[in-house]
Amino acid sequence: MAINPKVFISYAWEDGITEWVKNLAQELRSDGVDAIIDQWSLVPGDRLPQFMEKSISSSDNVLIICTPKYKRKVDCRVGGAGYEGDIISSEQFYKDTPRKFIPLLKKGNWQDAAPTFLLSRNYLDFRLDGSSKESYQHLLRTIYKSFPTPPPLGHAPKFISDNLENKIKKN
Repeated sequence: MAINPKVFISYAWEDGITEWVKNLAQELRSDGVDAIIDQWSLVPGDRLPQFMEKSISSSDNVLIICTPKYKRKVDCRVGGAGYEGDIISSEQFYKDTPRKFIPLLKKGNWQDAAPTFLLSRNYLDFRLDGSSKESYQHLLRTIYKSFPTPPPLGHAPKFISDNLENKIKKN
């Protein structure tokens, strides 16, 4: 992973989401994450499919902002979000990179907001402002691959090991 991980943010343009995505991207960038969004990466004349394909394939992670509108567009393959859904599905299928794609629930409930290809995935909940700080910190740990380390594995308790020894002696 690069010192500054690169993430692409996939979302549907809708009231309340477009500005939120821009703010999220700014916050990520201030925390050392090279966040890529269409709002400041595309200019008139750019080819949208090329931008989406390159951004998804070259990023360490893709943040998928799940809302009911995003789900409809992706599942029905409509517009930019629908095209991104094709690219994401293909990459998951052919490259086996499930941890690359991080779903963030922003509106609605999971069943109504997650595209079909994400329904079985663990996600971060960004719906409530109060829990967003905790979710944001979890997101940063995921992007930086700073996962909790489990404690070392101990030995079987004595009463278990004694029982195993007795079974072996009987056989």
